[in-house]
Amino acid sequence: MKRIYTLLTIIALGFASCQEELEPTFEGFEVDNSQIEAAAHGGKYQITVRSEDEWSVQSPEPWIMLSPANGRGEVECTIHIDSTLTHHERKAEIRFMSAGNILNKVDVTQKGFEPSIDPQNSSVAIDAYKKRDERWVEVEIKSNVEFTASTDAQWLSVNDHTLTLDRGARPRTTRLRLDWKMNSDPQAREATITLRPDSLGESTTIVVRQQAGPLIEDNRAGDSLAVVTIYNKMECWAEDVISDKSPMTQWECMRLWQASDESLPCPEAVGRVRDLDLSYFNTDDDIPVEIKHLKYLETLSLFGNVNTMLKEINLCPEIASLNYLKALRIGAMGLVSLPDNFAELGDTLEELDLNSNNFNTIPKVINRENFPHLKSLIFIANRRSTVSDLRSASGMGLQLESDALRRLFLWEELEELALSYNYIEGSLPNFSVGRDGVRAYTAEDVKELGDTLNYAVANQLPRILPNMRSLRLNLNFFTGKLPDWLLYHPHLMEWGAETLVYQQQEKGIDSDGNAVGFENVPTSSEYYFEAYPLLRNRYEYNDTIGE
Repeated sequence: MKRIYTLLTIIALGFASCQEELEPTFEGFEVDNSQIEAAAHGGKYQITVRSEDEWSVQSPEPWIMLSPANGRGEVECTIHIDSTLTHHERKAEIRFMSAGNILNKVDVTQKGFEPSIDPQNSSVAIDAYKKRDERWVEVEIKSNVEFTASTDAQWLSVNDHTLTLDRGARPRTTRLRLDWKMNSDPQAREATITLRPDSLGESTTIVVRQQAGPLIEDNRAGDSLAVVTIYNKMECWAEDVISDKSPMTQWECMRLWQASDESLPCPEAVGRVRDLDLSYFNTDDDIPVEIKHLKYLETLSLFGNVNTMLKEINLCPEIASLNYLKALRIGAMGLVSLPDNFAELGDTLEELDLNSNNFNTIPKVINRENFPHLKSLIFIANRRSTVSDLRSASGMGLQLESDALRRLFLWEELEELALSYNYIEGSLPNFSVGRDGVRAYTAEDVKELGDTLNYAVANQLPRILPNMRSLRLNLNFFTGKLPDWLLYHPHLMEWGAETLVYQQQEKGIDSDGNAVGFENVPTSSEYYFEAYPLLRNRYEYNDTIGE
């Protein structure tokens, strides 16, 4: 029994000895890291504290928190460091205390945020074509500095962005919207957007890559593709005009050249597009450049844009490459300008109709010298809105200086001139024989037109617009007197002058505050038939039945 007791005692003492070797014993105080270097965005950092006595920890800065804040023995202490709000480095000293004595220090250094502009993607890919309301893309950008975004590419525009730096230098996210135009070239293209800081930091870039446009060949299939592209770009919404299920010969919007056509430009033109007529569309873009591929086009008609009065659309310079174009009709489109090379159409153009657009004046390129074959010029209803008082109508529609109006009336080759429903004011020009190349009617004119012109010859009437068969000046803001060259014009009875010439804007006021209207509007046509008695039977209204 004594041996058993002695053995148990030895085992117990040995176990106790092992327990004492496993328990940690420390002298004084220590931490396993005396320096912490934190990133600008902050984070959690661990240090191990060993101490025989009770300790507590203090931080002089509110951006540092410690957990636990006191302890004894071996403790894992977590140091929480907030994100910085500056671009500069900051420092702090953590102190471990016991009974009022400093046991140890830990130095904390936190870096500042580097000034940065960081796009989510350094390159963006876009299609060659999409619908108008889908031609944009957004790029997410993280930045901690104000910046300006710009590009030199004409087909790409950068919209304003909003960057709210409500946390100082801590990066914030913004979105940059990019609007793009369609690519008409059969080659891909690139543009670079530069993100340039307003003050601190370095610039960065975003590359935008756009797919190539369709390859349109110089043949009948190319004409078909060009029409489809124009139709899609202008977002035409007229149904059943173009159908993928039917050949081009059945498309309602066009007429093709036939071998039997007298004005066929050349044998190669057979089967190519001769006339194109598109209506009802919704576009903010310029006239599509694909029009240049319809090289044998004779007539182009475009009419009916959505919210015309709000648009600022330009006619593309490619229109001037159409060497056979005779009639150009673009109405209610929102046009505001013609290209610099528009005069290149002068050799062929016979009819120009730009009604219901947003021109403030008739472009100077449209004149007798540039367009010697033009017979019809129509510039009606170029008003953005209806205003009856010109004192408040600046820039809202077509107005003409007196010299410009005078030049139009000296254009002898014109057979139709329509200027109705604009904001033209002032008086109609008078002309003197012998000035500006104006001559009087002569016996040769009588010989050509018959003796109806005897009055004009005898009274040396200025020969103004001698070929004019349709003159429309109504619903403008004209004042003053009707000149004799108009009142006694040989074709006056063809014009419907009572409605289409004499009548001006109802209750209209010109820019000088004068009530509009002509002073000497004829009350009947008797004066005219007395001057031209041989025209009475042709034009005078006869209400006698059975004679």
